[in-house]
Amino acid sequence: MVSSTLLGAAFAGLVGGVFMTMFEYPFWKAWGMNGVAEWQSNWVILSRLTRASPDRTREPRISWTIILHLWHGVAAGIVFGLLLPVLSMLPGGNFSVLLDAVVYSIALWIIFMFAPRSALEFAGGTRISDRGLLVALASHFVYGVFLGLLVPLA
Repeated sequence: MVSSTLLGAAFAGLVGGVFMTMFEYPFWKAWGMNGVAEWQSNWVILSRLTRASPDRTREPRISWTIILHLWHGVAAGIVFGLLLPVLSMLPGGNFSVLLDAVVYSIALWIIFMFAPRSALEFAGGTRISDRGLLVALASHFVYGVFLGLLVPLA
């Protein structure tokens, strides 16, 4: 039972990640990589993992960036599935899975995008714009909505 629920949470995370990526795509088309802080940070991670030169960091491969982005969606979905029983025990936590998922996704934005912003900028030798951070916040909201709608079906 637990494994099927976690598999469902992973699938919900993947679907949420797909819709999140679809939301971010027009911003990437309009503003490039600087328009989507989420993709910038994923490229910094990839460049560090592959030990790419700083010159290559400026020319990211969007396909790898999106794959890592979707993988993060799956992992975050699994973590949410594991946290959901704990969240339901908190006061007001049993109010709505959808609300829990949106709050969770915004917490992810704070922990992984907003708080480490300067470290990511330093590691990648690039600036993460406020506009890119706002796009990332809005896309996390999209992720949370889909996660909250799909996890209860798992």
